[in-house]
Amino acid sequence: MDLKKFLEENPIINQAVLAREMWPTNKSARSKLANKLAENIVGTGKQRITEKDYEDAKKVLKQLAERINSL
Repeated sequence: MDLKKFLEENPIINQAVLAREMWPTNKSARSKLANKLAENIVGTGKQRITEKDYEDAKKVLKQLAERINSL
């Protein structure tokens, strides 16, 4: 499943928080994720979700699931 579809089907996941966790050193992480999901043209090209972005999102969501399971 792709990340965009997953987030659309699970609106309970806050995209701003997910973006901050995916790119903790990026001050505009929320905009970065929004641009990638919408495939906006930014700078010199179209923004897209990469395989690394997908893996980072899976890692963040897995950590969240582990925290929930430990409650």
